[in-house]
Amino acid sequence: MDLLGYRWLVEAYDLPNHPLPLASVIGTRMKERTGPDGSVERTFPAHYKPKMDDLAHHLEFALKHEGVHLAVLADLFATIDPELIVSMVQAKPTGRYARLAGFFYEWLTEKELSLSVAVGGNYVDALDPKKYIVADESKRVPRWRVRDNLLGHVSYCPLVRRSRALEVAISAPLEIEMENLMRDFPPELFSRANDYLYLQETRSTYDIERETMPQASRRERFVALLRDAGAHNLWMLLQEQSLKEKQNLIVDPRYSAEGFRTDQSYVGQQLPNFTQRIHYVCPPPEWVPEMMEALASCAEASHEVPPLVRAAIIAFSFVFIHPFEDGNGRLHRFLIHDILHRGGLMKTGLMLPVSATMLRRMGEYDKALEDYSKSLLAMADYEVDDAGRLTLLNAKQLRSYFRYPDLTTQSEYLAKTVAITIREDVSQELRFLRNYDAARAAVLEAVDLPDRRCDLLLQLLHQNQGKLSRSKRGQFSEITDEELERIEGAFIGAFNGAPSV
Repeated sequence: MDLLGYRWLVEAYDLPNHPLPLASVIGTRMKERTGPDGSVERTFPAHYKPKMDDLAHHLEFALKHEGVHLAVLADLFATIDPELIVSMVQAKPTGRYARLAGFFYEWLTEKELSLSVAVGGNYVDALDPKKYIVADESKRVPRWRVRDNLLGHVSYCPLVRRSRALEVAISAPLEIEMENLMRDFPPELFSRANDYLYLQETRSTYDIERETMPQASRRERFVALLRDAGAHNLWMLLQEQSLKEKQNLIVDPRYSAEGFRTDQSYVGQQLPNFTQRIHYVCPPPEWVPEMMEALASCAEASHEVPPLVRAAIIAFSFVFIHPFEDGNGRLHRFLIHDILHRGGLMKTGLMLPVSATMLRRMGEYDKALEDYSKSLLAMADYEVDDAGRLTLLNAKQLRSYFRYPDLTTQSEYLAKTVAITIREDVSQELRFLRNYDAARAAVLEAVDLPDRRCDLLLQLLHQNQGKLSRSKRGQFSEITDEELERIEGAFIGAFNGAPSV
């Protein structure tokens, strides 16, 4: 079976084996096959086979039929003689894909090609806005007659494809759903719900890290950080000093960072034989400052990007860059809140406990992280010494993978998770509070208990599906059996919507 496009280029030039969301082959008829990981293999009839098996023809096919894969292009351009691109452009100086090849070569290598012809033709987009999430504004590049609408900088530039799943997810009217939710419940519930949801979010984000709930002072600092989401300039928020201050707030003081990390970091798990199972290898520390600076530029270029996608781009980029030794996961989830707040999803003032949904559906969160890390680990060559220090042996070969991630899967995941948070977690908490208030009023109508005694009784009834267990009955000996029967009926009725006994 003949290879086409990016797959041919990877094999012909012995490039790193990056995952390809779309790969092409020659067969007998046009067809598509979707793999378990969501990647697509498209079969083209024989007449699509390029006239010549050379770089120019396969690169044109890739850009035309498979889209833009920055990591493969970066590795290709670092390998080949630039005269191959010069020849491609000179052969078709007005050709759309020849001009795109020239533009991407100079953008990715930061080197100028020696051209003896002037290109022409109408301006074309670097990324097709119908197929990719693009920057708010494009910059015209007259040399190539290309509109640069990439989200980032050569140091770091994520891509997000407009997949069918993503388009469906971001088209959901979540802001309207939030407003409808506000109308369905009395206003006095919301401040009480928020107090609980902020605490739930804090507890959940630490549980995800398999850490115990921090001391009250540090817990309150994290809640304060969440309440402050969206309040400051985003560019400044993503600068080293600002992020360091926030990292210092949420980690044990002994592990407070003085700045971005200076050691090669990784995410791993110690096995019973004291070896490490590596889950993720982070970019080398010397790359972190320029990647984080480019991420801040990406944030500035994406104000008009749908907030669910923008939150995924910034938050997942942050956790994959992993700028600190500790606290990256918690800051990653804080950034989700910050961007959603800026995007209007929290304009009602109601907290969205996204981490609680992540924790409840942990397998999906792990899969979103592993979608990026598994391919990286398959390409990475590293050693771990007896002290647990990791040395990355082929950092140069992984540079483009770190710099140009495809964050489509992570964007799909976050959009789905936020919708579940609104429709299930927030709605459930509001219903619980409404039912609890009804149950409390019904219980006090049956027996006028002191507040603390009433709250304890309600807690015990909730823990046992509306019945006071025999082991706890002695704690309320002053209540007669007849009164208890009325109280239990009132409690069950309040939560089931049935009339009280």
